[in-house]
Amino acid sequence: MSEIVKRSSKNAGDAGEYFVAYMLSRLGISAALTTSGSSAVDIIATIDGSKSISIQVKGSWARSQPRQWMVGKHMPAASPDFFYVFCNMSEDIANKTFPEVFIVPSEVVASHATWHHSAPLFKISKADEGQYLDRWDYIAEALLAK
Repeated sequence: MSEIVKRSSKNAGDAGEYFVAYMLSRLGISAALTTSGSSAVDIIATIDGSKSISIQVKGSWARSQPRQWMVGKHMPAASPDFFYVFCNMSEDIANKTFPEVFIVPSEVVASHATWHHSAPLFKISKADEGQYLDRWDYIAEALLAK
């Protein structure tokens, strides 16, 4: 299947948000996507409604090394109830593999983001990717913490 139109970074972001919501739902976590264009939070997640966490999703079509993403226009805020989920989506629409997903606590992003041009950039080195790759348990544990 060929592409109908060239995909944009907005398409990657949207695809990432829907994929994360799908994965959270598979794990028994309710996920509500926020209104398109919200700057700080893309998904509000909860298990039973008693506690919620906020998730910022950053999607990309690239699979470059090191893994890196722009994380907004200001230095990121840190909170135990705020996570970043970085998704490397597949360029090939026929690719049947899941996106590469890194779940990173906001405290880590806030302490390791560096300024690149006019925006903060967060990088995950090959040596560190195991700490964050498919770590859905970080989100579940945050929701279950009292």
